[in-house]
Amino acid sequence: MMSAATPLSSGPRVTPSTCHVLVVDDDRDIRETLQEILESEGYEVNTARNGADGLARARELRPALILLDLFMPVMDGAEFRQQQLSDPELARIPVVIVSAAAGLEERIAALGVAAHLEKPLDLDELFEVVGRYCR
Repeated sequence: MMSAATPLSSGPRVTPSTCHVLVVDDDRDIRETLQEILESEGYEVNTARNGADGLARARELRPALILLDLFMPVMDGAEFRQQQLSDPELARIPVVIVSAAAGLEERIAALGVAAHLEKPLDLDELFEVVGRYCR
């Protein structure tokens, strides 16, 4: 698992301060850690604790990228994605699945997401994927 003591990068990165990332995960420690790590790299980050909260935050904030957990109470990642895609204002926002569950390649592929990152996260991979959508 990531921690605040984890080295943040292997080299300097340049990120626009206006790039907004929404982290949707029911695990408070993961939300807060991702927020801290990404903010230290210059991203604007907001969080949501479940899919329903995430949809409301996405409608309000219009982030450049959404990092989405699959398994959450209230509304899981698959239902979030279905509702997101049915909303023309949100459908264009890329989503990256962040999940510890193994063997979900087919399910994740069916969601039509931009990428999939496995927990525990490799920070260089996280920064590469986020940077791809925040230029």
